[in-house]
Amino acid sequence: MENRSRRVSRLAAFAVAVTLAGAGPALAQGSAVVLYTSTEQIPLKAYAELLRSGVMRLASGAVKDIPVIADFRMVRCSLTGWRPGRAVVASEALFKSEYAERRLLPIATRQIGVTALEVRIADLESPEKIAELLAAVGVPEGGETGYFFFTLAADGLTRYYPFKFKRPAR
Repeated sequence: MENRSRRVSRLAAFAVAVTLAGAGPALAQGSAVVLYTSTEQIPLKAYAELLRSGVMRLASGAVKDIPVIADFRMVRCSLTGWRPGRAVVASEALFKSEYAERRLLPIATRQIGVTALEVRIADLESPEKIAELLAAVGVPEGGETGYFFFTLAADGLTRYYPFKFKRPAR
């Protein structure tokens, strides 16, 4: 009897250890919106809303929650009832002025589950195209950051999930 209870407690301890060891990568997989680069999966926690005045405002999260990435592969989203809308590129001026320059980017979606979708933004897969887009919205060449937004829409609401690229040097 004692031997059996020892085995059960060892098995329980092993199960807890395995669960805790896998918690890091599972964190990104459990998120509703995940950005994939060539090396990592980043959950997008912050999102913004476009106010009636035309100015963007962070509605959830903080500026520190906006990831800065070097390359882009895709976005995977699994929010029930929310559909991918579009992609937008803009400078930081979008948070201050309704007249800030912005560009809309085409997206391609692929259903990968009941509620999960993969979203590809082909314009963000080329460093040359990223540099061209950032120049078009007025981000000066150098270390200043440009913003890219992936949007999800549902029932007249739109969430803009931001991420940043450092402008590639030409």
